[in-house]
Amino acid sequence: MDRQALRDQCKEMGIPFTSKDNNAQLTEKIRKMKMSIETKEGHITPEQITEWKKKLKVDKLHKLTVKDKDGNALVGYLKPPGREIKATALSMYSQNKILECGEFIRDNCWLGGDERLKMDGDIADTAAIQASGIIKFLEAELGEV
Repeated sequence: MDRQALRDQCKEMGIPFTSKDNNAQLTEKIRKMKMSIETKEGHITPEQITEWKKKLKVDKLHKLTVKDKDGNALVGYLKPPGREIKATALSMYSQNKILECGEFIRDNCWLGGDERLKMDGDIADTAAIQASGIIKFLEAELGEV
């Protein structure tokens, strides 16, 4: 594809570009925009997962799967929670606000996937309960000497 065709495609998709962008740069911008659109629609590709891992500098992400009433798997992806998210979630958990804790984690660690996991009644509640399991602790012991 020539540079003008790539620029036209960028204009159609609302992608900003400069006159200095070469074909490879324009192609990359188009690729990233298409990936972003697919992510919003719930279509997550292995390429998108690799991009998230690279951007977040992590080896693993959390895959959240909930089955709907018909047995269809609804999938979303969560990043590992940071210290602030863990602190707030644990505060909620200690107050027996298990659902709210999971909702907080799910919503603040959400990367992409099927939006019903965040908005659709029983599906969203189930996703929240599962998301609360993200926070893991190592075995430890506190004692006096």
